[in-house]
Amino acid sequence: MILGIDASRANHEHKTGVEWYSFHIIEALKRVVPKDVHVRLYADTKLSGPLGDLPDNWTEKVLSWPPRRLWTHLRLSTEMVQSPPDVLFVPAHVPPLIHPPRTVMTVHDVAAARFPETYSAFERRYSLAAARYAVRRLWRIVTPSEFTKKELLDLFAERRADSLQPDRDNIFVVPHGYDRRYDMPGAQTEIRRVLSVYGIYPPYLLSVGRLERKKNTVATVRAFTQIQDRLPGENLHLVLVGSPGYGYEEVVSAIAESPYRDRIATPGWVGAENLAALYQGAAAVLFPSLYEGFGLPLLEAMASGTPVIAGAGSSLEEVGGAAALYVAPGDPAALCAAGVRLLTDAAFNRLCRERGLAHARQFSWDRAARHTWQVLAA
Repeated sequence: MILGIDASRANHEHKTGVEWYSFHIIEALKRVVPKDVHVRLYADTKLSGPLGDLPDNWTEKVLSWPPRRLWTHLRLSTEMVQSPPDVLFVPAHVPPLIHPPRTVMTVHDVAAARFPETYSAFERRYSLAAARYAVRRLWRIVTPSEFTKKELLDLFAERRADSLQPDRDNIFVVPHGYDRRYDMPGAQTEIRRVLSVYGIYPPYLLSVGRLERKKNTVATVRAFTQIQDRLPGENLHLVLVGSPGYGYEEVVSAIAESPYRDRIATPGWVGAENLAALYQGAAAVLFPSLYEGFGLPLLEAMASGTPVIAGAGSSLEEVGGAAALYVAPGDPAALCAAGVRLLTDAAFNRLCRERGLAHARQFSWDRAARHTWQVLAA
């Protein structure tokens, strides 16, 4: 058997959610795929870091010929014509136009359908077209949560009554894992070192994710302002980790309007080695996202032993279970109340930390890889 995997997103230097998923699932599959299976990793540039350290039965294939744009649809499709694998696995959102009959793709979410205002017109059309095509045409689909599977069926099942109607038996739920660096307690000296690098002072609240509408960053900023108003004796700070996303200008305005703007840090993208220390040093993580197909920051926060307040109404309640606090994403006052409780009730704070640590242990990339391999090999 020849298994092909699109590793282009996993090879990005500054990874966010989908890129980290692609990276970790490939790394875990290296420990799971049998030695008699030949694996090809397709990328647009030479594989770097751990990704390029391949088992004997794995090879990389760099598809670097022109044109540089539309790599998936032009170069990867061409490769599928010239030398197709038996099974193609696409960990990100978009399959090549030409692909083997047995193609498996991970659909992470369909947020563009539920919150179209949080995407540009092109991003909305492109992501939904890819998800619709995958569900109706591909051999199998992987989703990170039951919530996302239900979303796919709700959105696409009633559109057609013919053979293109989605088959719920071909959509497999495989929850993510988390980077084990997050559950390795960091020394206080290391936490202080990382905080000094970014000019961050405790106590601080942490938000991880793109600074954008979908992540509800404006509500996070406003809730922080209300929390500080409620606790005037606390010299709180807010740390917004993430690159600018769609609606970033609204975030900039919200920060400028806060009387505590000088205590709001925006360090941009942060690598996992430093992000672990930021999680572990935080008083709480605020994650009131409007919509998530899984929500890795929630799991990373719990694995770090940090209490987390998440947005209700998407996959986050499924992922976090009873170990997180949930508030209506559109209600900064509710987010404020939950934050005040975590900051003022030491016993409750400790209980949330303990629940989070125990809950996170149910997830791992090795478990996700074993389940994914079952989907690919069956």
